[in-house]
Amino acid sequence: MFYGSTQLLKRAAGTCLAVALLLGSAGLAVAQYREDLPPTGPLLPVENPTILEKTGTMLPLDAAFTRSDGQKVHLSDEFSDGKPVILSLVYYSCPSLCGFNQQALVDAVLSGPRNLKLGADYRIVVVSIDPDDTPADSAKKKELYQAKIGLGPTAPGFTYLTGTESNIQALADAVGFGFKRNPYPKGGDKFLHSTGIFVVTPEGRLSQTILGITYEPDTLHLALVDASHGKLGRGMLNLALCCGAMHFNPNTGRYENNPWFYAGTAGGLLTIACVGVFLAIMWRGEMRGRPVGDTGEETDESATGDASEATRDPAAGGGNDVNDPERTSPGRSGL
Repeated sequence: MFYGSTQLLKRAAGTCLAVALLLGSAGLAVAQYREDLPPTGPLLPVENPTILEKTGTMLPLDAAFTRSDGQKVHLSDEFSDGKPVILSLVYYSCPSLCGFNQQALVDAVLSGPRNLKLGADYRIVVVSIDPDDTPADSAKKKELYQAKIGLGPTAPGFTYLTGTESNIQALADAVGFGFKRNPYPKGGDKFLHSTGIFVVTPEGRLSQTILGITYEPDTLHLALVDASHGKLGRGMLNLALCCGAMHFNPNTGRYENNPWFYAGTAGGLLTIACVGVFLAIMWRGEMRGRPVGDTGEETDESATGDASEATRDPAAGGGNDVNDPERTSPGRSGL
């Protein structure tokens, strides 16, 4: 009976081992056919690329791109009419930032900017950073935003381009636009990037970079005016506009000083001066009320006063007073 039980246990162990091997082999086979699964564990943080200031850089005008109508062009073809260009780098399947950027451009066009007109005074060129985007994709986007602006399908000055990875990268490097593919694209953006626009001179040189997803009419107007004259960088007028020292007067069509800015600045400086004078008066009063030679450190005056009082007062019983005749006379001491 004992022998039979041992044989039964051996058979059961062999069966379990065979089942384990089969399950392991099946697991390996499944793993080999599911290489598309993402790695397990927490996702590592990914640094978002930034936009670098590269004012004065020449764009690669010989780079080849394709317009939304399928026409092959060079970037120089978009600078052939002597007008400044607003360059925007996006990708057409972007679910977030690119849409905000395009809507901000629409708002900028509808606002003027000021007295400038799209097509007549400046151009907008939108280039996709995704080499997988097609002319059909760019045509859909162009039609959408042209309708928002109120332009016809053949209106000049609004161009959407697609290109190869090498030409896209050359253009992005020239203007300082950083981007890279998202290592975790599922449920998110295909590319990681920041947002902004680039104002380019008619010769194809980067004049200014405007970051963000909103573009103030005054800032954009001044940037286009400067670029049209070949100026590079932000001047003092642009700085004055940013801090509110100047503003655009639509009645005169000129930039003028903002009196409220100077009034507020003068009031703030006067307040700071009054506070400083008050603190100086308080400090001088405190110094005059302090005794000469007083270092501000508290001494133990009570102990010294008690010792002196005990020496001077006979009734206190402390110490002999040499000036008291009753205590020092030998004749009276014997009474």
